[in-house]
Amino acid sequence: MTATRENPRVSVNKLGQYLTATPSLRKRIIHGQKHPVDPQYLRYPAAAQAIVEFLCEGRDEVILRYHQRRLLNAAPESDFDAHRLALCAEALQHCLKSVDGLGAHAVASPVQEDLPPLELSGVAINVRPEVLLRSVDAQGQMRSGLLKLYFSKHTPLDERAGQYIATVLQRYAEERLEQRGPVDPRLVGVFDVFAGRLHFAPRAQQRRMNDVKLACEEIAARWNVN
Repeated sequence: MTATRENPRVSVNKLGQYLTATPSLRKRIIHGQKHPVDPQYLRYPAAAQAIVEFLCEGRDEVILRYHQRRLLNAAPESDFDAHRLALCAEALQHCLKSVDGLGAHAVASPVQEDLPPLELSGVAINVRPEVLLRSVDAQGQMRSGLLKLYFSKHTPLDERAGQYIATVLQRYAEERLEQRGPVDPRLVGVFDVFAGRLHFAPRAQQRRMNDVKLACEEIAARWNVN
């Protein structure tokens, strides 16, 4: 385990789950965010890096297949490492089946890793989008957006959770991407890799943002009892 987080903090993907979760799962989510696992035990960084490389370097499927083979042929250092390598390779296989609509009409580039979190209702939301998307509209104006990757083999995002995450992504993009042109909602989304589904920010966002704020208030209020 890493050090306990003193101040309320939640990843945007976990926040999306929280907003549609049962009371017991909400409690587990808060506990997991307050007492995060050591980064060495994260399962999908290698798969995320491969997908970002694919999107930002020409969308050539050879890139995904190369990384898939590399992961499958790597010598694991432990049982956990073997499981992680297999999961990452499987994630890339799912990605290969659903890449056609993934940022197809936009120029993609990696997002810098040190962007600050989104502060909302006493909670720092770790958004950490992986990819910046840019395109030119019919009037020749540059438009921008963000793509977030979601990895879970057994817990796919339902429509509501995906829209909540995409709504927070849109708010984050509007705050961070002003210098890159107006945010286009069609370029803002979360990609559920195993499900092969891309969730976009809905047009009507005020109610969802109100839900997000209330969820953050709840997380902040319960932080010290978890």
